[in-house]
Amino acid sequence: MKITKEELIKLSSHDKAVSVDRPFNAPGRRNQIIFDALRHQDSKKIFGLVYEKDDTLYIDLKCDSRNIDELVSAFPYILPGQHFTKQHWITLDIPRLPSRDELAKLVDASYRLTD
Repeated sequence: MKITKEELIKLSSHDKAVSVDRPFNAPGRRNQIIFDALRHQDSKKIFGLVYEKDDTLYIDLKCDSRNIDELVSAFPYILPGQHFTKQHWITLDIPRLPSRDELAKLVDASYRLTD
């Protein structure tokens, strides 16, 4: 799926009360990856983490821990969580994602799980 980081953030925030910040970025550090944290506006809980690494766009999402192994095994665009606990989070390889509808379903699930 071809989408920009800004479009991914906008799509992931659609119809939700969301704030976006960059709490994990430290100017001057060697790590040049910019992480945009998608948060519930009221509780400030993170439901998504958007970033680019090696010219590839990713989003980390919360997932029902009972489904993670099955999802990772069945879908090549779903990876074990890269930045949060692998028992509760997945990472989506956005260019390999088949559709915006699939993305919306996974984002909505993460939003509900972190509410």
